[in-house]
Amino acid sequence: MKNIEKFIQTHKKSCIIGLMVFLAIVIIFFTIFFIIPSFGSDNYGHRLDDIDKHKISNSSINEIKENINSKDGVDKVSYHNEGRILNFTIKVKDVQLDKAKEYANLILEGISKKNLKYYDIQVFLDSDDNTKDYPIAGYKHKSSDTISWGNVGGTSE
Repeated sequence: MKNIEKFIQTHKKSCIIGLMVFLAIVIIFFTIFFIIPSFGSDNYGHRLDDIDKHKISNSSINEIKENINSKDGVDKVSYHNEGRILNFTIKVKDVQLDKAKEYANLILEGISKKNLKYYDIQVFLDSDDNTKDYPIAGYKHKSSDTISWGNVGGTSE
């Protein structure tokens, strides 16, 4: 131990420079192998690898939207795709909650079985006049066959 202390005392500048070089190399290594690869990478990683095989055409989406819009009490239907999640928002007026849930099932009928096994589907039901029952959200996981509905309105169970 005394030999090491004696060496450090006699070569103080060299030891400080060597330590700084070592820390610089560690920081450069860390930056190159851990920080730089995260820039420019896809937010979804490999989760969207097969999405080209499961394209949903605009005509299918438009057909679903038109089909739901033609139902009584539907004001507006909007659609947004976020990766492997298909989001539908259905705005209704003077429609009972059970009837609006049936409208959401029309989405499942408009998408092929192959794509239902690939995509998750979220359905948001909203109404300006019935704030007791609305808004409500439904979700269908790709492995499920039906839409599961969340708590009604602002209440919790």
